[in-house]
Amino acid sequence: MTNGKRPVLVFGATGRQGGSVARALLQARWPVRAFVRDIAAPGSIALRDAGAELVQGSFEDIDTIRAAMRDAYGVFSVLPGNLAQEEEVRAGIAIADLAAESGIAHLVYSSGASAGETLTGVARFDAKPRIEAHVRSLPIAATIVRPMIFMEMLVRPGFGLEEGRFTFFLRPDQSMQLIAVEDIGTFVAAVFADKTRFGGKTLKIAGDTVTGNELGAILTQAAGRTITYARFPEEVLAANPDLGHMAASLDAGPLADHVDLNAMRAINPEIRSFRSWLSGSGRKAFEETLG
Repeated sequence: MTNGKRPVLVFGATGRQGGSVARALLQARWPVRAFVRDIAAPGSIALRDAGAELVQGSFEDIDTIRAAMRDAYGVFSVLPGNLAQEEEVRAGIAIADLAAESGIAHLVYSSGASAGETLTGVARFDAKPRIEAHVRSLPIAATIVRPMIFMEMLVRPGFGLEEGRFTFFLRPDQSMQLIAVEDIGTFVAAVFADKTRFGGKTLKIAGDTVTGNELGAILTQAAGRTITYARFPEEVLAANPDLGHMAASLDAGPLADHVDLNAMRAINPEIRSFRSWLSGSGRKAFEETLG
């Protein structure tokens, strides 16, 4: 790159969030240094062809991570969802510590909207507030983003779409906020472009607000046939810690705290509604699940 910007090191660059961030930064003419496990993987090759510099390594390769941060302006830290809680905490803290040690100007850590100040007892949710607390303790300009529920989650198999219904943890008249993973990258690129505005902030990000009944109507229109909406029975929520925590979080927890969508549009005027996402980039996954 010849625009004078120093690179942003992107973790998880072949995954959903990291890939979205890498693409958005490249589009905004940031040099991108993509941290990948396998430089020969198709996703890595696509990033290289798009203009990213590849660095191969793992979260255990501290020296490799330190070298990858050399001369970088920023670091985007996101961790895979399949890590055990202590592994996730260890990796998140190590990345943040190395960023501070390396003199990184701006660290952006992607947490989760269901992360709050109180631990839940659900391992995959409790790692994130622990990492957040450590990031805030460091002498570094950092922004924590908390994406709301992914639109991609709603078109996964298992919620009944293939049977003409959609069952979820939301009450029919209750509202929740959603975000398309693609929009996360655009938000993060805007954050890196304005450290003065966003440094030191914790920012929930969303693109749409829907109720359970509205989900049924939107899915019905997109499918061209009736999709009925219902909430999981209480016994199902009680038996599934992930779904139960998210339902409780919507009732009186972090997910109940909605963000101002007008403020979101001021940062990213092109944010997708669930309806527009279903008719665009989400269409293929939706049709595959419908069968």
